[in-house]
Amino acid sequence: MKVRVEVVSLNTDGEEQRRQILTIERRELAMETLGVNLTEGKALLAGVQDFVVSQQAREELEQRRACPRCRRRYTTKDSGSTPVSTVFGRVEVPNPRWNRCDCQTEGPQTFRPMRTWLNGQTSPEMLYLETKWASLIPFARATDLLKEVLPVGDLLRDYHKISVSIFLRNRYSGANG
Repeated sequence: MKVRVEVVSLNTDGEEQRRQILTIERRELAMETLGVNLTEGKALLAGVQDFVVSQQAREELEQRRACPRCRRRYTTKDSGSTPVSTVFGRVEVPNPRWNRCDCQTEGPQTFRPMRTWLNGQTSPEMLYLETKWASLIPFARATDLLKEVLPVGDLLRDYHKISVSIFLRNRYSGANG
């Protein structure tokens, strides 16, 4: 038996975007092969997350592409992306740099349209889980558990350094009294 998991996105014009996420092949039924295993589930979630993020970013960028004053399309200075850690894996959020429109005379020459909402590199849900689990058990064990049950890979390896530096900064700046 072969099962193919595909995701379909419908934009506002009714146009479909499709992506195959995962193919599962089973030869015989046994307890070990019943349903989706943890590795397949993590791959499925990571694939769906990547697809949804890419579709959301594509639509957002298309909506912001025209200058609000004169309706001309912004030209691209360079492409780029920002890695964002989510509960369902690390995703690359397209974050191009566009040239300011000729009708706009003030402000910087270029801008990144995604910066209006992209104010970090970790989703609020991921921050919540990291904080909650790290408050209950040692940080290293919390990261091991998160990696075991979620498709987060190695993206947690530098969080310990970051959390220690934030703790020290807050402690010695008087933020915690």
